[in-house]
Amino acid sequence: MRALIVDRSEICRSGLRLALENKFDDCFICEAASVEEAITCLEDHESDIVLLTMDRRIDMEDPAVIRLRDIAIKTPVLVVGDAVSPASVKDVLRNNIRGFLDRSASRDVTLAAIQLVLAGGQYFPPEVHESFNREGAPGRAAKATFPDEIKQLLTPRQIQVLQAISEGKSNKAIADELGISPGTVKVHVSNLMKDLQAKNRTQAVSIANNLQLI
Repeated sequence: MRALIVDRSEICRSGLRLALENKFDDCFICEAASVEEAITCLEDHESDIVLLTMDRRIDMEDPAVIRLRDIAIKTPVLVVGDAVSPASVKDVLRNNIRGFLDRSASRDVTLAAIQLVLAGGQYFPPEVHESFNREGAPGRAAKATFPDEIKQLLTPRQIQVLQAISEGKSNKAIADELGISPGTVKVHVSNLMKDLQAKNRTQAVSIANNLQLI
């Protein structure tokens, strides 16, 4: 796997590089401190994915970003940022970029998002899924299927619990249906919230539906 990490912070680039090298075999990483440097790297070396950190909303009129947008037609770009908003994500969708990852995302979610984009999908944070669902059309554009490797983040039992939650069942009803204790169901629900980075059951179901996990 060949990746290009674009971040003005050397320590952030190093941390992401280490995570990628630990996850992927035969991983070749190129680093750039700016979009201009990134374009030079891409002209010299092909890449399977570009991880682009943005400290503010993307300026789509920036000549360098326009050039990167054109590159994104062939090479998937995943934007990493601090301020994730529907407006920012709409910019992403309109400009060939394949996803938006909150910088505060956990290591597992970050790697899962990268795998999803590499597999041809798109990734957006939970709050964006909820906004898309309310607004309609963009949600369908962002809908993507997790590859099997990413689905393995959730156990078969967690998927069963998630399906039951989507049907509006209480922890007690889920426990009776699956033949487990309410306490065990509570643990599964807690782990689901963490794995999906959801704040509540409704949000977890929304994310799962958008990612076609259930």
